[in-house]
Amino acid sequence: MSAERALPVYLQTFKQSENLGEEVLADQQQIVELDKRRQATREAIRAVRKDKESRKMWVMMGDEFVKVEKEMLKEWLENDQKVLDKEIGSVRDGLKDKVQALKRLEGEEIPSGFFLNAIKKNDLSNISSVGKVKERYLDDING
Repeated sequence: MSAERALPVYLQTFKQSENLGEEVLADQQQIVELDKRRQATREAIRAVRKDKESRKMWVMMGDEFVKVEKEMLKEWLENDQKVLDKEIGSVRDGLKDKVQALKRLEGEEIPSGFFLNAIKKNDLSNISSVGKVKERYLDDING
């Protein structure tokens, strides 16, 4: 009798892990696609910055070519880059939660450091400025 009751629970857990696994794979694929778009946008920004001669540039919008001001195009591309960065970040955050849930379902332990975040530019500059203050303080004490 207990084997009959355990079977549906086992199948339910298996189904949940399969669904989560598919969601993880879909999120990973979405990150790859968004990263390709981000890379193309970065290349476009670089091309716009590199062109010193033109005031207006041709850009393809949908299925048409349009000539727009270079500064406006650069602003559009930079805004697109920021949106893509945010989208990738949110998908990655959701991916971490899904991987954590999947590991729990599979009975695996979540490795330490799994939820570490990358250092951002502001954080890095804060760290370096703290180091400079510390060096000055030590110089004042020792010197």
